[in-house]
Amino acid sequence: MRHGAIAFLLAFVASVGAGGPGHAQSVQELAKTAASEAKKGNDLDAYNTIRKAALSIWEQGPLMFREALFVKSAPTGYGIYDPRPNTVFKPGEKLFIYVEPVGFTWKKQGGLNHAELVSDLILKDSEGKVLGEQAGFGTFTFDSRDNNMEVMTALTIDFTEAPTGKYVAELKFTDKLGKKSASFELPFEIKSGDSEPDKAEDSESGSDQ
Repeated sequence: MRHGAIAFLLAFVASVGAGGPGHAQSVQELAKTAASEAKKGNDLDAYNTIRKAALSIWEQGPLMFREALFVKSAPTGYGIYDPRPNTVFKPGEKLFIYVEPVGFTWKKQGGLNHAELVSDLILKDSEGKVLGEQAGFGTFTFDSRDNNMEVMTALTIDFTEAPTGKYVAELKFTDKLGKKSASFELPFEIKSGDSEPDKAEDSESGSDQ
């Protein structure tokens, strides 16, 4: 398994020449070192080296989102969530969103690694017309002794008075320390009445426990 992961990273590094020759070569060297360590059975050394390579890609790359989706309820941790079977909501129902940001900046502060992300919300109709905006809708700060790569953020949108119809929620995240930004859109619908398709999909997926 570890050899497959290392081989994948080597293939990935070879395909990202846009990161610059120095950057790509540095990551490639780390990946080769990790492959050599794994071959010798030095598993922990291989893991730490491949993590350095991943962090190098993280630091040099843009702000991205590994996951961004509607979930059934407020997530309780990284990877701890239940995705919704669809994006149809009842009037007054809260919208829970799970996001895994990637590529934001860690900086030393007070002896810890510190990061800051701010999200802005833009609500649009199905034709792309802006219906409302809220700057600073979500603010997230992280402090850790490590440069964590498994980080999640959770947002809750309350459209209590929104009429039925189709909408798009655009969320723009800004990395305050790294001066990076990126956005994603989540289309959804507010619909009155029971949603039988929801129940059928829940039964088929076995997501209800």
